[in-house]
Amino acid sequence: MNLEKFTDRAKGFLQSAQTVAIRLGNQQIAPEHMLKALLEDEQGMAAGLIQAAGGDAKRAVADTDLALSKHPSISGPGAQNTPGLSTDAVRVLDQAEEIAKKAGDSYVTVERLLVALALGLSTPAGKALKSAGVTPEGLNAAINSLRQGRTADTAGAEDRYDALKKFARDLTQAARDGK
Repeated sequence: MNLEKFTDRAKGFLQSAQTVAIRLGNQQIAPEHMLKALLEDEQGMAAGLIQAAGGDAKRAVADTDLALSKHPSISGPGAQNTPGLSTDAVRVLDQAEEIAKKAGDSYVTVERLLVALALGLSTPAGKALKSAGVTPEGLNAAINSLRQGRTADTAGAEDRYDALKKFARDLTQAARDGK
């Protein structure tokens, strides 16, 4: 696993996953921490992909929270301040790198990380996504629709997706809605 091959947003989510683990007093960063960080995103990219893939983002959040509540927590002076990656988390990151490479991406993006989490059916994160109706195939279809043939060739690749939706108003849709 080479973190230099991850986009800036993907690296940010890995830091957020560490923050989630610290907040919960967990000694290791597991795939569930990564999924929680993705689902807490203010821009809602992961939740949007889950919806586009036919899944239920709220169910994924609830199941992820339940899985995280089962992790042992440690507090006090002997608690480790910086949790390390669990074996499952390392596997997910390695798999995300492979998925990105097969898709022709130079960098591992947030959406490829989400696909890798969905493929990890032996992990609580993978089970949470499955119970929310998310499949890797559905995610890939949603990603292809979002990207419209573009690949991730820069560390800021995610910033290019849906730029019009982020920064412009759809006047046609507003007229349809009577606004």
